Amino acid sequence: MERIDTSQLSADEKKAVESLLWVEDADAGKQAAEALEKGDKRLIAMASRATMLPGIEPELQSKAKSICGIRYLDGSTDTVFGEIHLQLIQRASDYAAAYNKIVIEKCMEK
Repeated sequence: MERIDTSQLSADEKKAVESLLWVEDADAGKQAAEALEKGDKRLIAMASRATMLPGIEPELQSKAKSICGIRYLDGSTDTVFGEIHLQLIQRASDYAAAYNKIVIEKCMEK
């Protein structure tokens, strides 16, 4: 995705888009490794009506939440403010899925 021009967006859409711009340069593998090195095994959840853990099988989510813990993804929401915002939410969800797949391996090991 090329750099985003927010100058033509409504105030609400601009605020929502800006809250997710971090995902453009995010490296899930690197950031998961850094978190694990610090002992942080929390999984990333998307903020919505139901707490979802991207990348984690639905039948494992409850157990994973209780064992690993969670933190909410910066800028995640279930309210979509336009096409650009939707694209960033999807990229953030992909990032969270990649991150969670790495972290859950360490969190769930005995």
